[in-house]
Amino acid sequence: MQFRHASFQFPSAALPLLLAGWVLAAAGCSDRTPPTPAETADATPVLTPAERIVQQMVATYRQAESYRDRAVVRLKYRQQGQVFEDEGQFAVSLVRPNKLSLQAYQLTLVSDGRRLRAVIADPGSNDMDGQIVVREAPAVFRLDAIYEDPLMVDVMSNGMGGPPVTLELLLSESPLQELLAAGKRVELLDEGKIRDRVCDRVQVQLADGPLVFWVDRQSHLLLRLEYPTDRLAREMAAGNCTDVRLTAEFGEARVNERIADDEFAFAVSETAKTVSRFVLPPQPLPSELIGRLPDDFHFAGLDGELLTRDALLGRIAVLVWFNNHPASQTALEQFEQIRKALPAEAQVACYTVCTEPSSVSHAQLRTLVQRWGSTAPLVRDLEAFGRDVFKIPYAPTVVVLDARGAVQLFEVGANPNLASELPDRLRLLAAGEDLAAGRLAQFRQEQMLYEKKLAELSRSAPQDARVLRAPLR
Repeated sequence: MQFRHASFQFPSAALPLLLAGWVLAAAGCSDRTPPTPAETADATPVLTPAERIVQQMVATYRQAESYRDRAVVRLKYRQQGQVFEDEGQFAVSLVRPNKLSLQAYQLTLVSDGRRLRAVIADPGSNDMDGQIVVREAPAVFRLDAIYEDPLMVDVMSNGMGGPPVTLELLLSESPLQELLAAGKRVELLDEGKIRDRVCDRVQVQLADGPLVFWVDRQSHLLLRLEYPTDRLAREMAAGNCTDVRLTAEFGEARVNERIADDEFAFAVSETAKTVSRFVLPPQPLPSELIGRLPDDFHFAGLDGELLTRDALLGRIAVLVWFNNHPASQTALEQFEQIRKALPAEAQVACYTVCTEPSSVSHAQLRTLVQRWGSTAPLVRDLEAFGRDVFKIPYAPTVVVLDARGAVQLFEVGANPNLASELPDRLRLLAAGEDLAAGRLAQFRQEQMLYEKKLAELSRSAPQDARVLRAPLR
């Protein structure tokens, strides 16, 4: 089994946002009007065995004075005969009424009963530009204390399994009500076992497939959640992925055990930017080279000739760095479509730049690109100019130079829309438009608006005391 290569990315639409939807509804965002007492007084519902198990599970979480878990979300799939696995982690610790420690993907949120503090770990934005949310802790912790911040919602919604279901079970006024109402049917499956623990399995049939709860028969705690994957599987099929399975494991779930106060301590850096709500920093420039001339570089052709920086001057140049990986294969297939569609008079030089080491022979590379259907001129970056001059983190990466040799476009990673987007940009460049200048001006404007909003929310945040424990990453 292998873990997914860093350069292979699934589109965000493929991520299961189902849980985010019904957790938000439970937090008070639903349009539904709850039935009045008069409407329900005469109705005494008869519960099925499956519904009784769910009701007992919900009651266990609602009545728990404390709770702790450390869960793992696993996405497994098969791609080109190989089995891959991605993992995400979240952990919840709660002591009622208002002590909470939540670590969900990139989000860490801690309430010690007096203050709520939260950070988002995101290297691409320097951890949200060093922001830390600080607010007064609510007297009783409920979901809206988390979901009133849109960026906290986004971080959890875009995690592999969406927001932790345990938040819904512990903090909602009506746990699972929206989810069960959306289900076509709720049924009891055959029992299952997780290690030595016998579980009742309850399946809720949803529009995107079955959602299965594995409920410990003895403790009535949720030990495993199988997510519906119909839509996810359709999205991932574009990347030749099959046998898609998404689960969350709650093997360490415990209730009504003592949790030390240290669990709810939180270290605040002296340089942190304290805000009452997260502010989204501007999207960083894809490269510091945007609009600039790179240092000297050259690549080795398979015929022994060098392709130098100066040889590319006087025309637009498109360079696609690649390696032997499915993400690079997709990029080269798209690039081939783009090249073939270019008009004959287009002054565009197109090259694929291989990053494989010299131990891979020229003949092996020719065989590889032929198998992928690529006929673009092929050169090799044997001296790592992509890494050292262009600061390319991984393949595939597309770099476009203008006729002066300045970097106009810089795109890292797989882009499913490359074949439709890049030709339009090349036409603009050919018409004389300076795309880099426009992107730089846009970035400066976004930065100015961001700093203004940051100042506003910094003034509304309470002064924070320094405490002991830093958030986990």
